[in-house]
Amino acid sequence: MRKGRKGVLWSLNRTISVVPTLASTADAGEYNVHTLKKGETEMLLEKLFDNLALNVDPFATCRLADGWRLRLPCRDWVTLHYTLVGDGELKLGSGEVLPIPGNSLALMPPNLVHAVQCGTVAHETGIDGQGDPEAPICELVAGSLDHVALTIACGRIQVNYAGGMGLFDHLKEAIVLDFGDNSKMRRIFEMLIDEYRQSGPACAAMMTALMNQCLIEIMREAEAQSDGALPWLSALEDPRLSKVIETILDRPEDNYTVEGMADIAAMSRATFARHFEKFFARTPMDYLRDVRLRRAAQLLQVSSLPVDGVAGKVGYASRSQFSRAFHGQYGVSPAEFRKQYH
Repeated sequence: MRKGRKGVLWSLNRTISVVPTLASTADAGEYNVHTLKKGETEMLLEKLFDNLALNVDPFATCRLADGWRLRLPCRDWVTLHYTLVGDGELKLGSGEVLPIPGNSLALMPPNLVHAVQCGTVAHETGIDGQGDPEAPICELVAGSLDHVALTIACGRIQVNYAGGMGLFDHLKEAIVLDFGDNSKMRRIFEMLIDEYRQSGPACAAMMTALMNQCLIEIMREAEAQSDGALPWLSALEDPRLSKVIETILDRPEDNYTVEGMADIAAMSRATFARHFEKFFARTPMDYLRDVRLRRAAQLLQVSSLPVDGVAGKVGYASRSQFSRAFHGQYGVSPAEFRKQYH
């Protein structure tokens, strides 16, 4: 579908593929499900963003002359392609071609075969042997550097909520977000590339801050261009599961059981546990543990609470129990972790 230069969202078959919500699953008859209202979804996303764990691979720039295609490798993380200069296309392994105009960003699911191309393709190359391992940013080229018509910033990201559900776990198709005249995303990517090239003090912290801004802009634009639906976050649109997530994020220190969480969701224990694990790829108690430990890591970084106090704040009755769980998650004791930040 196309709505003019501003507000364009392309995906496979030119529509957004929405992962089925619980309401459309075979056993949805066990309970009635209504999706969250827009404001409720936004509030929950605000809380989830406070618990994001973000990993970013070094970015590369792809520079193509007119008439060239550059084959890109499959990655096991989500890949971003932001069009800095010119207008190009994504060629998918299925043969589908998606436009990627200037100031647009493509989200590629893990392990999706694809290439970027410029103009009417007459030449094709891959990335083997390209890129200087000593350079601060990898430069990939297709065609002559004297005739570059398309420049794309490419990177790999992994984003998880408290070590649990990934932000893009249910992204199954390529999505292109066109930012049109909105200059925010362009500024973010220009700053990202500058940071990579400079590699100065606190570069990693700046990169993380910029990528968080990038993710916020992605969520806002995806919501605007899809009438409020975020297709890869369908699990959060079920108010019963999302109520449990929100409760845990608000009060991780409370005493929880699977039965108690099922009561919050107004579901049977078996139905709740099955659907929770289906959408979040972990048991409810594993998710609770990860939320608690990530919150503990945040407190150890920014507060002066003693380790006992941190343990109590996140729901652990004893320091020894907390320390064992923390070491299992982070590979160091809480005290050793804190030393890295103080």
